[in-house]
Amino acid sequence: MEVVWTNIFYLIARYLHVVCATLLVGGTLFYEMVVPIAIQDLRSEQQLAIMGRARWVFRWIVWLAAGVILISGVVSAQRHWRVYEADGISVINRADTTQIRPPSAALRPGWWFAAHAAAGLTAVLVALTLTIGRRLPERPVLWMRMNLVVLLIVIFLAAATRHVRLLVSEKAAAIGLEQIHVE
Repeated sequence: MEVVWTNIFYLIARYLHVVCATLLVGGTLFYEMVVPIAIQDLRSEQQLAIMGRARWVFRWIVWLAAGVILISGVVSAQRHWRVYEADGISVINRADTTQIRPPSAALRPGWWFAAHAAAGLTAVLVALTLTIGRRLPERPVLWMRMNLVVLLIVIFLAAATRHVRLLVSEKAAAIGLEQIHVE
């Protein structure tokens, strides 16, 4: 029964991670692309008032999402750490001999995870920085557009990390390894 609750816990952590990442990407996209176009016909003072109010609401979304992403990311990393630490396997089948050798850099899930975590932390820090303080930072739309690109890269790196991690697990299962061992 404990295994069931553990799996439910990991499933909820992953779900929250994906939902909060979606909130950050969608909120950033809306705040930097939809709102400016929607208010372009208003006077400058009205535009600033609306941008300020939208920023105040978006701040709570960013801070809550950032906290949940960091916590759920740590939970997910802890769950898969053994695979990241083992840094992958590569199998060579020749005749009746199976050899295990270090894989190419592209097949090391730990490297993909490190890139995902570093880019994700960068995106979260930029988003938090954009919402700190009472005044808008200089060129907020430019910063949000750059952060949107970083967030999209983070999503790609997450997909690549998961793909390589599953590939390594499948290879390990194919040659009969129950667990991936760190050498």
